Amino acid sequence: MLNFNFLNNFKYWGEALHVIENKMPHKLVDFRQSLQENNMDASIWLVEELKEYLEEYYTKQGNLRILVLNSWLGLPMVPLLCENLDVAQIHLVDMDEESINLSKSFHKYYAQEKFVNIRHWNLDIPFEFENLNKIDVDVVICIHTEQMYPLTELVGKNPNAVYAMQNSNVVEEMYGINCVNSIEALKEQIGIEECGYEGTKQQIYYSWDGKKEFDRFMVIGQREGFF
Repeated sequence: MLNFNFLNNFKYWGEALHVIENKMPHKLVDFRQSLQENNMDASIWLVEELKEYLEEYYTKQGNLRILVLNSWLGLPMVPLLCENLDVAQIHLVDMDEESINLSKSFHKYYAQEKFVNIRHWNLDIPFEFENLNKIDVDVVICIHTEQMYPLTELVGKNPNAVYAMQNSNVVEEMYGINCVNSIEALKEQIGIEECGYEGTKQQIYYSWDGKKEFDRFMVIGQREGFF
């Protein structure tokens, strides 16, 4: 059972929302979308299964260093990670500078009061593998790999790093540049042959012609040869 106690964050959320209201009103849509059911469910599902995976398979316990790709506002992923795992450092990577600046406010509680070292990187991921591979982390996370090119070139400094990745098959809406139709396709996209966890969750969205169902896929594992 995950801990969902985010109340300590809210004094800083007010600070971030003040910035949105007065300087970035267009970002209110991003904030609302970050709290929509699909994004919430995807994030909760990942942290639930990642926690179990780390307890069963990963030799290092505690002081985890985590890299989050396409981190956006970091909601709800950063609070979920910090409330449920022993996190020492989080690297948040996004190409949207405004989202990064808001993220710094949204997550001040963990940075200033829980002493989690939160670093933000304003990078366009497909063109920054050389820089990203210099970051030494235990866990690499992305719940929207459909919005990026394949991540096989993302090798990092830690050969034992855990990759927790999601993708979907929302192809007809052109939701992403790299959607997949199966778990196997996602594993190939990430460069993982065998996983400690793989699963599929059905979600819905609404298009111009009504309600649509789609599949969200998730794999958690380490590079080939681990299992």
